[in-house]
Amino acid sequence: MHDAILIVRREFRERVASRSFLIGTVIFPLIMIGLILLPKLVGSGGTERTIIVINDGPAGVGAAFAAALGATPTSADENTYDVKVVPGAYTAVRESLNSQVERKEIDGYVVLPAEVLTSGTIMFRARNVGSFAVMRDLRSAGTRAVQSERLKTAGISAQAVAALIAPVNVDEAKITSRGEERGGALSTFLAAYVVAFLIYVMTTLYGVAVMRSVLEEKTNRIAEVLMSTIRASHLVFGKIIGVGSAAVTQVIIWAAILTLFVTQSHRLGDRFALPDSIMQALRVEPLTGVLLFLFFLLGFFLYASVFATVGASVTSEQEAQSVQFIALLPLISPLLFLESILNAPLGRTATTLGLIPFTAPIAMPMRMASSPVPPIEIAVSLVLLACAIAVVAWIAGKIYRVGILSTGKRPTLAELGRWVVRSS
Repeated sequence: MHDAILIVRREFRERVASRSFLIGTVIFPLIMIGLILLPKLVGSGGTERTIIVINDGPAGVGAAFAAALGATPTSADENTYDVKVVPGAYTAVRESLNSQVERKEIDGYVVLPAEVLTSGTIMFRARNVGSFAVMRDLRSAGTRAVQSERLKTAGISAQAVAALIAPVNVDEAKITSRGEERGGALSTFLAAYVVAFLIYVMTTLYGVAVMRSVLEEKTNRIAEVLMSTIRASHLVFGKIIGVGSAAVTQVIIWAAILTLFVTQSHRLGDRFALPDSIMQALRVEPLTGVLLFLFFLLGFFLYASVFATVGASVTSEQEAQSVQFIALLPLISPLLFLESILNAPLGRTATTLGLIPFTAPIAMPMRMASSPVPPIEIAVSLVLLACAIAVVAWIAGKIYRVGILSTGKRPTLAELGRWVVRSS
């Protein structure tokens, strides 16, 4: 195995010493931190707008609409409105208001028609009517004003109706070994999605690197020289472990940087403190963290072995690209069942996907983020993953041994089967 260790060292040093590795190691955590902080640093950019109201309907509707629209916002990111009620009919002041809008003296005006209580429609004219936030605020204020006047006309108290139709809130908490933890469905989704995304990205980046490395040495005939001093299986195993070690090293560095930021973000002030939902999603028990890392590790090595098999089977970069997506389909297939897995993590669909080696690296972490999974299922899933890695890497070595001598034509599945049997 000394020759395999030499291949591992060479592949590891080649990746770690590259400029792209160093840049990616630094840039990725910065991007993640920036995405987390961006909403708090930038906000939605709430602005102040001057709105004129012309009320052709009942007097109470205009006053209620102006009060609702001009109310103090609950967040600094929401729009504020300087509302002015103009007397007179809409037809009499229409031209004057249009001129004010064109001269940018006002941002727009709202017309409450005489039949507003029956039609339920108000008019809005402005330079810009493309803001969803403004339309939402106008719709909300108009609805409150019209409903209040309708209730008054019917002799019903608005406060009594509001009390009767008040919604029911759900106080949700997850039961863990530490007791009750808040966060609920949002935190569960974030945790599952982050793990799945990380596994997919790293598998795609470094798994493809294994494929290209195998293909390059095969097409450049370098493998023929190497095969004179090293066994094909040792060469493939060395490439998988060497490139995989570089990927694991990068993930560990990323995890350390992000963990440091998360645990120390509160010291940077309230502006940089993370929301409770994100803190709950990022807070993982030590044993769960180890298991998630094992699924990432084994999942990566499994698909690195798959890509090594692809690289040993094809004869050109174009052929490799056409097969690459097909090789990734089993990995991303659990995302199609995301809702089913999160809603029923112990159900038949989630359990099956968590045990199949090619879907387990993403399906099982999503199950573990949603609900406690029986330890026996986790153990069986890990064992099956390890066995699948050994089998796929062994097949890759057999195909590589014969494939380096086959050029010009991509082999069929039947020919690949004969290669594996013949070289055994």
